Amino acid sequence: MVGIEQYKTSYAFAPYEDLRFKHQIFNAELGRVRTINDELASIINAELEVSEGKVIEQSLMEFNKNHRLFTIITNDQSRLMVTLSNKYHEHVTEMNRQELTIFYEDLEKNSD
Repeated sequence: MVGIEQYKTSYAFAPYEDLRFKHQIFNAELGRVRTINDELASIINAELEVSEGKVIEQSLMEFNKNHRLFTIITNDQSRLMVTLSNKYHEHVTEMNRQELTIFYEDLEKNSD
């Protein structure tokens, strides 16, 4: 009788690397852009607040609306990068490790 055996194991194709914090590089640059934008907004607001007129008031209102929208978008992008970084980490970790089942013939059992 043929002795077919099986061996189950888990195999890691590459060493584990924690990729969950890859978003920090992007978010640092995004934070830098947000800081520059806030500084620009302060300068523009300071200049326009000392002026008068409907065009100035409308421009200031539109600028502040766009500045708030920019802040919302950059905050959303920052959160999205954290989420995508975590998903990327999970995906790579999942692909890195595979379950294997090896079927083999036990020659010692066959010689009986």
